[in-house]
Amino acid sequence: KAETFAARAGVPAKYQVFMKGLWHMDRQSFAVALEYLTHPSLVPEFADDIILALARHADRADEDHKLPLAYYHTVEPVLKNPASFEALLDAKARTNLFEAVLFARARPESMRELLFRRIITNVLSAPEGDQKAERASELVAMPLDPAEERWFEEVLTEGDGKRLKGAKDTLMMRRIATGRVSNAGEKGTWGTVMDSFRVGSGGRA
Repeated sequence: KAETFAARAGVPAKYQVFMKGLWHMDRQSFAVALEYLTHPSLVPEFADDIILALARHADRADEDHKLPLAYYHTVEPVLKNPASFEALLDAKARTNLFEAVLFARARPESMRELLFRRIITNVLSAPEGDQKAERASELVAMPLDPAEERWFEEVLTEGDGKRLKGAKDTLMMRRIATGRVSNAGEKGTWGTVMDSFRVGSGGRA
């Protein structure tokens, strides 16, 4: 009936495709919705809202974040809402940490700093487990430029960041990884360093 009405009303075909996508989004059939919303004939409209909806669903359902990333990489929309930028960055950070850093680097300097800081807190605020351990290990071994190195230190030593579980140990691991062992071990023996290494790597010895 809907298609018959659309045809009689003269609704252009591409708008019919778009409305079908939104209809499936509204019913939380997100994978099916993307088949319509990523159609080549469409100009990306409401891209910020679509990214947010997909990312928030993945968070609530504790699923991977492949759908918001699939939409973004297929459509390549210009995002305008800071919240959608952050949601997309979180999705990237949970999927591929290095891609998340590259995404932040491609933004203007003021936004880049905020996004990079968010990547670090995203990793450390994740639930304990193998995934957090892998991401924490990847984070401390990441090649960073001088500005990112400074932000890394600031996040883990100032404000709310220093209260994140494992912040001090992650910072010590980073110092070890970058050859600043004398600074890393300044408060104790190598036993202390190894304890920090274990905690900072998400529980891995």
